[in-house]
Amino acid sequence: MDFVETMKLSLHTQIIFLFSVVFSSSVFSAGDALIGQITRSDLENSAHKIWFNPNYESHVVDIETTKKAEAFLADVSITIFMGTWCHDSQREVPALLKILDQIPFNQDQLKIIGLSMTKDTPKKLEQGFDIRRTPTFVFSRNGKEIGRYVERPRVSLEQDLLKIVSGSGYRHTYAE
Repeated sequence: MDFVETMKLSLHTQIIFLFSVVFSSSVFSAGDALIGQITRSDLENSAHKIWFNPNYESHVVDIETTKKAEAFLADVSITIFMGTWCHDSQREVPALLKILDQIPFNQDQLKIIGLSMTKDTPKKLEQGFDIRRTPTFVFSRNGKEIGRYVERPRVSLEQDLLKIVSGSGYRHTYAE
C-alpha cells in the first residue's frame, strides 16, 4: 500500500469515526428526553439541570409587568408543552417558571408535558392542542383556551404573558 492509499484509508476511517461519534451523541440526547407529564423537579434535579438551573437563574424578571399580570392569573391554568431537547424550551420554560415564582400562582394550575421530537407523547397528552412548535404555553380559563405563547416572545415573555391573560388581543409569532 502506498502513501496515497494509506491517506485515503485513514481519511475514510476518520470520517466513519466522526460520523459514529456524532450519531451516537444525538441518539443519547434523544434517549435522555423527558416525555409525558413531567414536574419541575424532573427538570431541576435530573440531567436537564445543566440547562434548566442556569437559564432559571439568568432570567431577569420584569417585576412591574409581572405584577400587572398577577391580577389576571388567579383563575388561569397553564399547560406547558416542551421538548427537553429543544433550545427554545430550554430558554423559555425556566424563564416562565421564574416569572410565576415572583407571584402567588397556584402551582396546581400548572401542567408540564414533555414532548418527543415528533411533538407527541405515548399517552397522546398533546391531542386536541395542535402543537406545532416548542415550547407552547397554553393559557386556559374555566377549561377554555384564552391564548398561547409559542416558541419565542413578540415583545418579552412578561409582556406577552400580560397580553394573553388580560385579553388584550395577543397573537403569537406564528398566528395566521
